[in-house]
Amino acid sequence: MKITFVLPGYVNRPTGGYKVVYEYANHLVRTGHTATIVYLWEPQRSPPYRFPLTFFSWLGRHRVRLAYESEKPKISWYSLHRDVKLVKATDLEARRVPNADAIFATAWQTASRVNECPSEKGAKFYLVQDFPPWLGDQHELGQTWRLPLKKICISSWVAELVTQAGVPKEDVEVIPDAIDHDRFRVINSIRGRAKRVAMLYSSRTYKRSQLGLSVLFKCKDAVPNLEVSLFGPVEQRPAAPPSWSEYYGSVRESELVNLYNAASIYLCSSAAEGFALPPAEAMACGCAVATTDCGGNRDYAEHEKTALVSDPDDFESLVNNVLRLLTDEELRVKIALAGRDRIAEFTWEKSTRRLTEFVNRHN
Repeated sequence: MKITFVLPGYVNRPTGGYKVVYEYANHLVRTGHTATIVYLWEPQRSPPYRFPLTFFSWLGRHRVRLAYESEKPKISWYSLHRDVKLVKATDLEARRVPNADAIFATAWQTASRVNECPSEKGAKFYLVQDFPPWLGDQHELGQTWRLPLKKICISSWVAELVTQAGVPKEDVEVIPDAIDHDRFRVINSIRGRAKRVAMLYSSRTYKRSQLGLSVLFKCKDAVPNLEVSLFGPVEQRPAAPPSWSEYYGSVRESELVNLYNAASIYLCSSAAEGFALPPAEAMACGCAVATTDCGGNRDYAEHEKTALVSDPDDFESLVNNVLRLLTDEELRVKIALAGRDRIAEFTWEKSTRRLTEFVNRHN
């Protein structure tokens, strides 16, 4: 099959939703399909025009569009298969966008434009990764969910939100995100790891990284030899990382695997996540996970079995869960082993196969 994914604009930095699309594209081409990724120009990013459209203002806007299309996409933070086609386009009717068997919106910003694109671009689908209120207005998201596009939701929780918005269940398929276990794997023994906690730091409100740091400060008081590894977008780094922590910034995937393997615990303090890739990756690398119940992680984070899970607003419970893992070695190893075994069920091979089967059923 020929499958096109439409992303909302071009960025070259680690982004969870983009990474999911890249994983699907890689696995599609490896199994004989054709995958194209379109970075769709967003009109609101063009220069504002306060006056009636004149020839010169039209020319300026036209130049912006041409400049966008002429700059070749380069992805430096993720290893895309050489056969994945990358296209920057300002219009889904453009010749630059190939005709295909299926075309996927991948965010609320692209859903309406995919719904309106010509039929020769493919049967229309929506890879739903968004959730309110942090990744879009609830009313606007609901409107895009109710468009006549067949939906694939990245977690059971996201699917619940979509059906609660009035989308018929038969139009919704849950195909969870996954992990590439050839890359994210245990390379250091789970037993005997240092008392080191890894955590993604982001300034995005729903990530609640400041809450996570507060948890770590409390834990440091109780466990003086606690070590902490922080990583995340450099432009969103904490103003003053704790002196007893190491801040790695934006790390390459190979470095991230080493970072997870050097830690014994992964901390997630988010209020909401569509799936939550970092704790899942950390699980695959042998970390015991202490996390909030942030929705999308319910498919793999089961309290007292594969993770220690607390209510998103229960600060003391989250602190206690991290301390339990820091001070009870047998519990930590038990949770880490069970988490590794559970997340092993989530493979991109399985998810890609289910995606192509879903497309075939609705094509």
